Amino acid sequence: MEEKQIHPNESLAIISSMIDTAKNKIADDGFLYIFWGWNVLLAAMIHYFTVKVGIPGGALSWAVLMPLGGLVSAIYGRKQRKKERVRTYVDEYLGYNWMAFLIGLFITLIMMSVHGWKVSYFFVMLLYGMATFISGGLLRFRPLLIGSLFSFVFAIVSVFAGELDQLLCISAAILCSYLIPGYMLRSKYRSQQNV
Repeated sequence: MEEKQIHPNESLAIISSMIDTAKNKIADDGFLYIFWGWNVLLAAMIHYFTVKVGIPGGALSWAVLMPLGGLVSAIYGRKQRKKERVRTYVDEYLGYNWMAFLIGLFITLIMMSVHGWKVSYFFVMLLYGMATFISGGLLRFRPLLIGSLFSFVFAIVSVFAGELDQLLCISAAILCSYLIPGYMLRSKYRSQQNV
């Protein structure tokens, strides 16, 4: 079989086109941001309203919904890896980013019994902000970057809020840093799939 000779300018154009496509293609469909956004928002609101109206056991919403969310995420991740044709550096870096987030979250939650809810919620919101800021940078997706800043702001606000009001801070942080950017990311991803 005879190989077609490509002019150096054609070769550079092909390589440049491939790089531009890889840079501009969103590597994330937003599902996990949306899923975890609703999962955390639901847990925080159940906890908040049950305490507010005096129903015991509202904090159990975290113990039920978070492991369930972990299971759904693991199944989703497994299916996505099977569909994946190519794994980019962005995909790999995102994986490391979210693994670091989970390690930090695990340590924060273990230390909750020592430092209490108030300190722990502050650090959880900082972790939300850091993970979504890094993801936004890697994906070159401004709404995640901007949303992450809200997590930082609500973390600061939570320091001055009562323990119960911190659940409202977490809810607002998750809305701004996960849900809104997640839906925007999904929209951008879908529009790219239709091209």
